[in-house]
Amino acid sequence: MRLMKPFLFSCIFLFILVHIPAAAAESGMPLGEILERTGAHLQWDAMRGIGRIEKGEKVLVISENSPYLLVNYREVQPITSPWRSPDGDILFSEEDGNKLLDRLGLLPDRDGQVYISTIIIDAGHGGKDPGAIGRFSAGSEQQLVREKDLVLTVSKTLAEKLGTRYPEKNIVLTRDRDVYLTLEERTEIANGIELGEQESMIFISIHANASLNSKAEGFEVWYLPPNYRRELIDPASLDKSAREVAPILNTMLEEEYTVESILLARNILDGLEVTIGDQHINRGLKEETWFVVRNAKMPSVLVEIGFVTHKEEALKMTNLDHLMNLTEGIYNGVCGFVEHFEKPLALE
Repeated sequence: MRLMKPFLFSCIFLFILVHIPAAAAESGMPLGEILERTGAHLQWDAMRGIGRIEKGEKVLVISENSPYLLVNYREVQPITSPWRSPDGDILFSEEDGNKLLDRLGLLPDRDGQVYISTIIIDAGHGGKDPGAIGRFSAGSEQQLVREKDLVLTVSKTLAEKLGTRYPEKNIVLTRDRDVYLTLEERTEIANGIELGEQESMIFISIHANASLNSKAEGFEVWYLPPNYRRELIDPASLDKSAREVAPILNTMLEEEYTVESILLARNILDGLEVTIGDQHINRGLKEETWFVVRNAKMPSVLVEIGFVTHKEEALKMTNLDHLMNLTEGIYNGVCGFVEHFEKPLALE
C-alpha cells in the first residue's frame, strides 16, 4: 500500500490542478502560522508546488492554487485554493486555516504551567567501548552480543517513535551512531540544553546488563536514591539577596526531581512488563548513584533491558522483533509519564 501512495498522490493532483481558481484576496492565514500553532512539520516539493503536512500519524497534502485537500491519502476535501502572498507565504482562507488547525490539533495552551519540552535518550557505551559482552558458542563459531549495539538500536527507535508522537518536543540522542562518548560528555549534552521558564526535560539512559552469574536475567529500572543531593541550583546564578536560601531551594528541587524520577521509572517498568513480562523476569525498581543519573540535572533514570551474559536472554535481544517489543515497552512508559506530567494542561 505504501508504494501506491505516490502514484495515488500524483493522480489526484493531476486531476484537481486542471482547473485552478484565482485567489480572491491577498489576506489569509499563513501556512507558517498553522505549523507553529500545531507543531506539525512540512515537506515541500517546490518543483510541483505540492506540500505534505505531518503531525504524528496525520498527513495532510496540499497543492498551491489547488481547491482540494488530501487527508491521510484517502479522503479528499474541497477547500478554497491556497495562494501566495507577495512575500512568498502560502495563505489559506480563515475558514480553511481553522479547518487545518482543527485537523492537526493545536499545541496545549501552557498558560504558565510547566511541560516537558525535551526528552534526552542516552544510548550507553559506543565506539571503542562495547559495554557488556556476551560470548556464546554456536557450533564451531562464537557469537558476540555487544551492549553498545543493542542499546543503540533501542535508543534510535525510541527517539523516532517519540518524535512521531510528540512532534512539538525536542527529542535528543546523545549518540545516534557507533561513537565513543565519555560519561561527562553525555551529561554535558543534557545539562547544556537551555529551557524556557515553563519547560522541563527528562533523561533516559539505556543499557544492557551483565553478571558473573550466567543465570542472572531480566529487566530493571534505576533511579537516584532519594537521600542523594546534587547541586541543581548554582548560588552564583541567583540574586545576592537569594543566595543564602540556595540550599533550601536546591533541596526542594531535588525532592521534586526524585518524585518525578521514581514516577518515570515506574511507568517504564510497567511498560516493559506489559510488552515482554511474559518472556523476561521483572527485577523491579532499584536505587543507585550511577554517573549519568546523578550528574544529569533533571529527572533521570537508567534502564537495563536484559543480561547479555544470560545465553537465552542475550540471543533473544539479537532478534530485531524482540528489540522492538523492548522499545515499545519503554516508549509506552515514557508516554504514560508525559501524559501524567502534563495532565493539568489537558484538563483546562
